[in-house]
Amino acid sequence: MIHALVALAVVLAAAPASAAGAFTSGRHEGRGYALFTPTTPAAAPLVVALHGCWQTPEDFALGTRLNDAAERRGLVVVYPAQTRRDNAYRCWNWFAGAASATAGETGEILALARRVQADRGLRDPHLVVVGFSAGGFMAVNLACAAPERVSGIGVMAGGAYRCGVGSTGAIACMRGLGGDPAVSAAACLRAAGLPALPLRASLWHGSGDAVVNPANLATLETMLARALGTVSAVTEPAEGAVHAVHRDARGRPVLETWLVPGMGHAWSGGDPRGTHTYPPGPRATERMLDFLLAPGR
Repeated sequence: MIHALVALAVVLAAAPASAAGAFTSGRHEGRGYALFTPTTPAAAPLVVALHGCWQTPEDFALGTRLNDAAERRGLVVVYPAQTRRDNAYRCWNWFAGAASATAGETGEILALARRVQADRGLRDPHLVVVGFSAGGFMAVNLACAAPERVSGIGVMAGGAYRCGVGSTGAIACMRGLGGDPAVSAAACLRAAGLPALPLRASLWHGSGDAVVNPANLATLETMLARALGTVSAVTEPAEGAVHAVHRDARGRPVLETWLVPGMGHAWSGGDPRGTHTYPPGPRATERMLDFLLAPGR
């Protein structure tokens, strides 16, 4: 059984991208990463894709079908890799402390993104960050740490900023036992140094998630509604899920949530060859990119 699991992990780690662009790997200041470059890059933000615990960039790319979507849209995608040296389970340490644009894992990810933007000659200085589980929590950290750079976040099975500090606090947060959205919003805005966050956010969760309690979706939604300054919200069924859209004072959609019935700790609409995927759900990768890259952000 152990040999079979090891063999599966090797296959997943080596799985090539099905998209026509180039999928390569590299290192920046000790941090490994995978990079997808489309056949014809568009004038668009760099996408930063953050895997969940136990996952690798290759596994995450496969399960989310992100490279295929990026090829169609002309998006460059960088997949930073977490190591067992930094976390025994390869989780991003979103719970370690306040997020910083120049220090810790948030600082390392932002530095890697700057390197890719410079190397690829990307003119748009912004980032769209998508993440699953620990990667989703880290996407929120990046939005609070660098609001001038992060124009959008797509969060699957994540939670509010600093809803848990330290490993004990992180577990409580994941169980849905911690986190005050008002406190999280205030802490995020302090980190950002702004009265409101100038970004869009697409939040997703499965109703049957036993790893990160679905209560975290409501907490994160309330936190970001405060931080973004939304004034109205409409909830309605969509593609078999419960979909809500929040608008700001100018009527622009800046925040959306998707609660997927029956889905556990997984990526909605993902490829079953990857880990933590739920193929029957709405295609989260496409819906996130549609929302986060829409004109007028």
